[in-house]
Amino acid sequence: MGFVLFPAVLFLTAISYYQPSPEGLRWSIPWVPSLDINLSLQLDALSFVFVGLISCIGFFVQLYALAYMKGKAERFSFHLYLTLFMLSMLGLVLSDNIILLFVFWELTTITSYLLIGFNHEKEKSRKNALQSLVVTGAGGLALLAGLILLGQIAGSYELSTIIDKAINDAQSVSEHAYFTPSLVLILLGAFTKSAQFPFHFWLPGAMAAPTPVSAFLHSATMVKAGIYLLARLSPVYAQSEVWFYSLIIVGGFTALWSAVIALMQKDLKLMLAFSTNTILGILTLLLGIGSETALAAAILFILAHAFYKASLFMVVGNIDKATGTRDIRLLYGLKAVLIFSFASGLIAALSKAGIPPLLGFLSKEYAYKAGLEVHSIVMLALVIINGVMVALALAVISRPFLNHTIKDNPTVKSIEAEVGFWIPPMVLACCSVVVPTLGLGWLNEYVLSTAIFEINQVDQSSPVKLWHGFNLPLLMSGVTLALGLLIYKYMSSLTQLLNKLLAPLPIATQVFEQCMSLMVKTATWQTQKLQQRRLSVYATLFFTVFAAILLLNPLKIPSDFLARILTVELYEFAIAFLLILSAIACVFSTSRLLSIAALGAIGFLMTLVFMIYSAPDVAKTLLLVETLMVVFVALLIRHLPHFSTVKQHGKRRRIFHAAIAGIIGLSITALLIAITDSPLHSPLADFFSQNSVPGGHGRNIVNVILVDFRAFDTMGEAIVVVIAAIAAISLFKTTSLQKNRIQSLIFGTTAHIVAVLMMVFSLYLLLRGHNSPGGGFIGALIAVIGLTLLIFAESPQYVRERLGYKPMNIALFGVFLSLLAGVIGFAMGEPFLTGIWWKQILPLGTPLIFDVGIYLAVIGGVLEVLLRVNEELD
Repeated sequence: MGFVLFPAVLFLTAISYYQPSPEGLRWSIPWVPSLDINLSLQLDALSFVFVGLISCIGFFVQLYALAYMKGKAERFSFHLYLTLFMLSMLGLVLSDNIILLFVFWELTTITSYLLIGFNHEKEKSRKNALQSLVVTGAGGLALLAGLILLGQIAGSYELSTIIDKAINDAQSVSEHAYFTPSLVLILLGAFTKSAQFPFHFWLPGAMAAPTPVSAFLHSATMVKAGIYLLARLSPVYAQSEVWFYSLIIVGGFTALWSAVIALMQKDLKLMLAFSTNTILGILTLLLGIGSETALAAAILFILAHAFYKASLFMVVGNIDKATGTRDIRLLYGLKAVLIFSFASGLIAALSKAGIPPLLGFLSKEYAYKAGLEVHSIVMLALVIINGVMVALALAVISRPFLNHTIKDNPTVKSIEAEVGFWIPPMVLACCSVVVPTLGLGWLNEYVLSTAIFEINQVDQSSPVKLWHGFNLPLLMSGVTLALGLLIYKYMSSLTQLLNKLLAPLPIATQVFEQCMSLMVKTATWQTQKLQQRRLSVYATLFFTVFAAILLLNPLKIPSDFLARILTVELYEFAIAFLLILSAIACVFSTSRLLSIAALGAIGFLMTLVFMIYSAPDVAKTLLLVETLMVVFVALLIRHLPHFSTVKQHGKRRRIFHAAIAGIIGLSITALLIAITDSPLHSPLADFFSQNSVPGGHGRNIVNVILVDFRAFDTMGEAIVVVIAAIAAISLFKTTSLQKNRIQSLIFGTTAHIVAVLMMVFSLYLLLRGHNSPGGGFIGALIAVIGLTLLIFAESPQYVRERLGYKPMNIALFGVFLSLLAGVIGFAMGEPFLTGIWWKQILPLGTPLIFDVGIYLAVIGGVLEVLLRVNEELD
């Protein structure tokens, strides 16, 4: 029952906090303040309309689902998904930050996917769930791009700020270069979500979901998200002709086309589903018109459609439960058994048909008034569309309930003894009567006038009234009813004619499947061409593309380059010469040992370069990394093939490789020359040098950056090391207990002594790193190299026994310590990973805890890989 009561509590909370003013109630806390992304929520009139519908209808849908899903093993999961779906939609309509809005937008996509595919044992459910996910997910990507552009236009991602700027500085917003692209992208997102043509096909496919999902999805949630977005952003884009014509044309055509397709359906749920497409098209059209009357009609249509559509879906669900079918051709004589369902469906169908004094009539009247303000073509389209709605309403009620008697259909099960089957549809259907007759005054005073102003800054000149006397819209309502009766009378003939006329046209779902199939075939072909499971192919492709990019804008060497060459010291020439010589030896050597030695020489010479140019921390790190690389290669050398047995590349390919290498090498050289030609000015370097001691309590600027100013990056790198180690060791299965791989008394004795000294030295580097060259990462590499000597002298098992703990556990404990260092600062009211010092007690602080964590994480991660490689190769 908790799932049922939760939306009711939300509804009551929304009413208690609601303030009928354009500003509404706003609540915000920083989320990513550097990007102007906040957890901002706003409850105003427009969002209140949707919050009320989502929570109110959500309550009755959950109540109905209790009866509908009774006896199902997965009912808890179903109610949970339904609640998450509701919360996602509530977050969407309450968001006052467009990035937060997008997050909830995508959550509705994901939760709807879970609900549509709830009966996952059925192929149709899986297929239709994936279809909705792909269509709405793709639209979500377009929406994200559009929202980011909109944020750039306004200089803020806060929705209220964007709208204020659009109202107060409309010219600068509309003339911005990003205005039209953002408009188009946002329309794509809204059209896919609200199933506008040509994206209309996914919504009827969502009927694969259980009936409570259909009732909620179509009446109050996901499909209304696009309508909400269009309404919310109307103040920004409503003055644009692109906006006006896009909404008028797309909305009108969607409504007309979906109405035609709805007539051709035989499944009751599909008839209702396509009629939802029709209403969504009308809502889009009304928002495109954007006048006071059109906006009033849109809000009334949203309310009317929510009440009668949820009720009708529940009635259809009852019919399905009672008879086992939804085929309108097979249903008859249900009135005597499903009495309450018939009464609920009748009221809802009358509202759908636009019979006074129901809410559907009121919304239709105002839609006709809005159509008269635009063009006679719009008015004619609305009459035809609403005529089809009348025919569908008659068909949904008349054929299942009024054709024949129950005596002719004895197979119907009586399900209405369970009150959960009929109370929710009855209450929702009655809302269509209560709201226009008893609640219209409250609706005018507290919702409509404010919501209309919020959508398009249009003041409501007169309140909405149920009766306006005998006028043209009322006459059009009479014409609509007559047209609907005529369509219903000749529905069979009309359906046959439509099937014949539309047969040559492609079916949207088939087009989608063909597009998906083509995409899969293209991806398969591309994968076969590019991903051949050969590292040489990947490297060639990468460097070829890189070289092409570099050639697009070649750098010029400064004119004073030759003069600067003369200032280079002799030892610098010597290092450069040795680097080139090592590279040539590495490429042309036919000896494995010589190639490895040359490769190592390149790394050690680069270490010397960093030492010369005053980067001792970088030099030490590089030296140790190169040493570890040599260790790894030494482990693998016995398993590498002799170069003489490796097939040589052809002459053309070698020339091509040489050309690519030359282009990249020369381009990078030119880039470095150009960089050094310009005076280096880095305000960051000045900031760190000035704040290293007062802010980070350390004189080693590099280490202070790593463990204080940019500690979050360092922690991420340590976690990456641990994750990489886990991934690597998962590939190995062998555990070797072999001992004394190198049979040497001198080496064995020396290795033990040196390993201990290196461990002590690693601790020394760890503890001195905050004020002198060193630190956790460098100390960890020293420790790993020392332990590697023991691996060679003894065995991997020997090292494991001496450690006492699994290296992976040590690594994970190191990550925990790093997180703990961040949590301490957070608990003391500072941002996560802020350094906290206790200088008054001891010269210690959380950066030391953090650095110890990095030290242990690197030791554990790298050592585990070394041990497992040794064990595997043994």
